[in-house]
Amino acid sequence: MSPTGTVRTSVICPTYNRGRSITATIDSVRAQTVDDWELLVVSDGCDDDTEEWVRRAAREDARVRLHRIARTGHPSGPRNAGLAAARGEFIAYLDHDDVWRPRHLSVALGMLEAGADLVATGCTYLDATGAVVAPLDALAGCWHPQLQLMGPMFEPSRVAHRRGLPERVGGWRTGAGLEDWDLWLRLADAGHAFRTVLEPTAALLTDGGTRRHRMPRPHRLPLVVLDDVKAAHTLLLELREGRHDAPFRAACLADMKDWFRQMRATGELVRPQDWDGDLDAEIERVVGGVGRLFEELVLVPERGRFALAKNLLCARAEHARRAAELLPAVQPRQLRLLADLAGRARGARPAGRSDPAPVPRV
Repeated sequence: MSPTGTVRTSVICPTYNRGRSITATIDSVRAQTVDDWELLVVSDGCDDDTEEWVRRAAREDARVRLHRIARTGHPSGPRNAGLAAARGEFIAYLDHDDVWRPRHLSVALGMLEAGADLVATGCTYLDATGAVVAPLDALAGCWHPQLQLMGPMFEPSRVAHRRGLPERVGGWRTGAGLEDWDLWLRLADAGHAFRTVLEPTAALLTDGGTRRHRMPRPHRLPLVVLDDVKAAHTLLLELREGRHDAPFRAACLADMKDWFRQMRATGELVRPQDWDGDLDAEIERVVGGVGRLFEELVLVPERGRFALAKNLLCARAEHARRAAELLPAVQPRQLRLLADLAGRARGARPAGRSDPAPVPRV
């Protein structure tokens, strides 16, 4: 306990019908190198034996607490309930199918106590067998308000923050998209910046059966709009088959380097504290290692025309609209190349600032 009588860190773990497997997650908290914490396992109306396994852990370690709420069907409900019950000066999150390495809280608290509001650590991604799928690259540890707007960053099991921050921006929200992306963006809009490290202090499940992979994708980011559906479909197939990957890879590389230079010039670009590598070289490595670039491209109706678009996992139409407005500034070469390829179709034009309407739901 701290001198004020409060717990230093409250760990919030939402769960639903995890069963005995929840013990591995609990044990990873109990194995932390710091011991001034409470673990709030918030049951979202579990109707299996999950709660009994949590009670067993609580009998062994009084720092573990079971908190039961009525079924909400969404992790935001348990997380908000955890925030309301938390006693800690700092808040950390741990999803029920993830685990922490022993130094996780020590690393996160070190950054928070140095003055950060929000922190994110590195991680490794595991499949259902426990095998490592992929490490985290250095670019994924960089942060800027524009990066936060354009793509999902920092799964909850990697994040900790000062008490009270989510409540000031409306708390965790429900919705079809990524609720963590939504909350981190609202915190960024309120002026809060992440501080990061690459040290892989968390191990995250990235199996195809996880919730993230089952989510609907209600919003789209249109890249180019065409009048003729046959021409749009032909271009879509060409892109998906990788016929134009080489010029797009070159355009992507140039766009990303320019974008990172612009973000760095604002003074707001955050680099991982434990990485001093060359950004341009890392961008080249990442872009060069990507497979086909357009496998997730989709064809959607766009006010009587047809757009080639990317699916977005964001929760709100307003978020999707803002991303569409920023796109021409961060991917100009790629959008010009798309417009050139679509030029053989009458009325083809790049999407972006000339399309101010919200991205359509389909």
